[in-house]
Amino acid sequence: MAEKKRERFATHITTAAGDRVYISAKSKDELEQKVLEKRIEMRMGVDIASEMTFRAYAEMWLKTYKEGRVRPSSMSTIRYTFDKHLIPFFGDMQLRDIKPLHVQMFMNTLSDYSQSTQTKALTNLRAMLTSAADNGLIVRNPVRAEDKVTARKGEAEEPLTNEQARRLLSAIEGTQAYTFCILALSTGMRRGEILGLMWSDIDFDKDTIKVLHNKSFPSDADDAPVTSFPKTEAGRRTLPISPQLKEHLLSVRAKSNSVFVLAMRDGRSLTKSAFRAMWKTVENRTAGKGAVPRELGDAYGKIKVTLDFDCHPHLLRHTFITQLFEAGLDLKQVQYLAGHSTPEMTLRVYTHYRQRQREEETHGQVLTALGYLA
Repeated sequence: MAEKKRERFATHITTAAGDRVYISAKSKDELEQKVLEKRIEMRMGVDIASEMTFRAYAEMWLKTYKEGRVRPSSMSTIRYTFDKHLIPFFGDMQLRDIKPLHVQMFMNTLSDYSQSTQTKALTNLRAMLTSAADNGLIVRNPVRAEDKVTARKGEAEEPLTNEQARRLLSAIEGTQAYTFCILALSTGMRRGEILGLMWSDIDFDKDTIKVLHNKSFPSDADDAPVTSFPKTEAGRRTLPISPQLKEHLLSVRAKSNSVFVLAMRDGRSLTKSAFRAMWKTVENRTAGKGAVPRELGDAYGKIKVTLDFDCHPHLLRHTFITQLFEAGLDLKQVQYLAGHSTPEMTLRVYTHYRQRQREEETHGQVLTALGYLA
């Protein structure tokens, strides 16, 4: 027996521009509901005839609202977020078909990614779809206020101890990595600020460094120009130079043939691959690092493994900021020296520092209180 063909109901709406939009449904009631929804959308200024896809609008949005309006490094990061995550998921969907359910499904696909990756994806998705709503392509942004990233915050990192900082510098003395590390530990400058640092930024008479340059690598390129754009407006600051740092910088400048403090042999600022190769100087002296984990105390050619703690570039900045708090500087002073745009950024480090300090104080107080048992 042949299956009875299901009946379909259809009609069309003519827009103010003269375009016909065809609507179909399984029942008269459903058709009436769809027609009502379309008329409401039209009254709200939505172009119901548009078949704009996510991919097409994303390209238009990036070109109109982002290119030339944000730093090249930021543009590269935004473009990577779209190419890697947003377009593969939403690409051929029509904008008007994207619902809150799809947004949540998309965020679920990022569950194994870092908090930073999830935040960038959600922020850019929200901004682009807000623009689509403003331009009458959708009624409202399907990204809701309650949509949040799901990644857990990582454990707060412990700064290097005084002994670890000294051991690090001792292990890499005589290498280019030493210059990077002593700058970071002595000034708290960011990686990009150190890579963009020029000799003209240093006043050896006043013992100061003016943070005026920055080098930020795009995710898809090995090099980038040194710019006068700081990471934040608060990034422009004047930092004091310690006697130890001054002595080292003077010795480096005497041998330098570049305008940059850290430079390649041809005088250019370090590329991304050159920086990574430089940081290998630290990793090669760290136990557990390498394709074959290195053993503490062993020698690998002329390199001896003397570091039993892990370290990465940003940890040096974190160590510097913590040292400022331990030296008694107030929050506004630390915020300025760190180049943080808001006190909340500085407070994140301060809160962790105070928590650790309280634990140490409590531990000592408890031992003192238990002295009555001795």
